[in-house]
Amino acid sequence: MVDPGYDLLVTTSGTTFDGAPFVGLPLGTYNFGGSIGLQNVGNTDTIVQRLGTANAPSGTVAIQMDALQLVSATPISFGGGPLGFYYVTLQSVDMTGPASTGGMTINFAPNTFTSSLDVFFDVHYGALDGPIVDKSDAILSNGGDTWGNVAPAGAITIPGVNLNLNGNDTTDDFWPAVPVPEPTTVMAGALLLLPIGMSTLRILRKKRTA
Repeated sequence: MVDPGYDLLVTTSGTTFDGAPFVGLPLGTYNFGGSIGLQNVGNTDTIVQRLGTANAPSGTVAIQMDALQLVSATPISFGGGPLGFYYVTLQSVDMTGPASTGGMTINFAPNTFTSSLDVFFDVHYGALDGPIVDKSDAILSNGGDTWGNVAPAGAITIPGVNLNLNGNDTTDDFWPAVPVPEPTTVMAGALLLLPIGMSTLRILRKKRTA
């Protein structure tokens, strides 16, 4: 089986909004609540949580994006607004919209998985908590990637978060294989994530702009 847990992600180069490059803004620390509490998550800028247990031979679990922080790589005039830095955060964190939820199907023997998330985000001017100048949502998806029970070299490991999820060993842990990035044409609103614990997610469509 694969137990509930978290995937700690870093946004890759190539993420753009309205043609402008955005980069991940490290969270530094994150409060996982309960007995785990506040933990150092390093360069992680995005966190996705698996909310259920997947059992062999195949199981589908609910997932939720709990954190997302991006910033424009340089000062820009986003959507014709004033020149400056623009920031992307989740509507659920800002309390301006719904949670970003979806599902993940985990297959065993062979170990592959697919996932889809509907991500609701805000674009702020000047700071993470600055004025909201745009809000939208986007479907992120992956398909056919492989996974194992052992953390890749250099991964951030936190017991109860992504390590030793059953309380004893790594038997029920979930670590997708790190994909080799492929050349791609990045469209407006695209978001690419490199796993410290999850496969690359690519936008399928930008659904709506308020």
